Amino acid sequence: MTSHQELRVPFSYDVIFTRHVFASGNDTLAGVVEGSPARVVFFLDGGLVEARPTLPAEIRAWCDANVSTVDLAAPVQVVPGGEEVKNDLRILDKLGSLAVEIGLCRHSHVVIVGGGAVLDAVGFAASLIHRGIRQIRVPTTVLAQGDSGVGVKNGVNRFGQKNFFGVFAPPRAVINDAEMLTTLASRDWTSGIAEAFKVALIKDREFLELLSESAVRLAARDLDAMEQVVNRAALLHLDHIAKGGDAFETGSGRPLDFGHWSAHRLETMTDYALSHGEAVAIGIALDLFAAVEMGRVTSEDWVCVLDAMERCGLELWHDALARRDRNGRLEVLAGLPQFREHLGGELTLAMPNGLGRTSDIHELPEELVERAVEALARRAGRSSGEAHISRIA
Repeated sequence: MTSHQELRVPFSYDVIFTRHVFASGNDTLAGVVEGSPARVVFFLDGGLVEARPTLPAEIRAWCDANVSTVDLAAPVQVVPGGEEVKNDLRILDKLGSLAVEIGLCRHSHVVIVGGGAVLDAVGFAASLIHRGIRQIRVPTTVLAQGDSGVGVKNGVNRFGQKNFFGVFAPPRAVINDAEMLTTLASRDWTSGIAEAFKVALIKDREFLELLSESAVRLAARDLDAMEQVVNRAALLHLDHIAKGGDAFETGSGRPLDFGHWSAHRLETMTDYALSHGEAVAIGIALDLFAAVEMGRVTSEDWVCVLDAMERCGLELWHDALARRDRNGRLEVLAGLPQFREHLGGELTLAMPNGLGRTSDIHELPEELVERAVEALARRAGRSSGEAHISRIA
């Protein structure tokens, strides 16, 4: 006897673009919580609080001004920023013990304010408690606002692999506050632009031209220029999630992860001295060279794109690229099977097929990766045979 079941669970959420989300009179957050009033806890990125020490007080004041809508159920929580929080499973118990202590239920809200790593880790914890507490994301970095923070993934790192533990858990809402970007260190401001180049290369040639034209303004920290870039990147990501047909990645492809197979590997190889955006920039340069060798884009395209990325301040080389194992094989190549294993099935890589368009490939020969590394080494004035790993200050 067989009883076949088919379930359809619709997901919907708003991504709202604003400035000064916690300012008096800004009711964006109040408009997305549910309840009378809604029970809310806030988790803040420690790096953000260090840059903006008044933020916890701003949030408390905003909650006091919105008591009819929001019930602040616990003191504002601060957690480590960056990959530190994703590399430590204690974040699960931190949120879990708080949930038990104050009696959070599935109708409560966890508002997560910070960069992509904090959104990932705290969002992962929230998705497990009671099989899912409502989460509202307030991304505060270029990378998170334009890419990871507007999507449906949560996860933490384990066993030397990015996002080894993770779930698909769409948020209740995402609030992109462009003003938050002013708190970023120069390194974080610049590195987030890499994901904008990624989505432009595979989705939107006009956006790629805009990035090139705006490079000098972006490098000079022009907030209006960055807001335009972030918003367009976010909308391109959202369009794919909603219309791509596989939002939860049940197949073997990862259509938005161009340049990521080597980026994830470089992050772990450098013990996260390379940030995600910095690694993605290098991964894009590497795979775009492969696209040239495959006849998918021209060598002139490769040079023009890399020039534009460098004008934005992105660096396209790290000595870890040249590191080899005891057999003389490039260590970064281990990223290919790891990338395949993450989704299963056959290796599937998104690759530009003309600027602004993409189609999948299922093989990337090692000798082609070797030539790509050599090309990037020459461009950076390095030798691909070097094995030294430089640290980023």
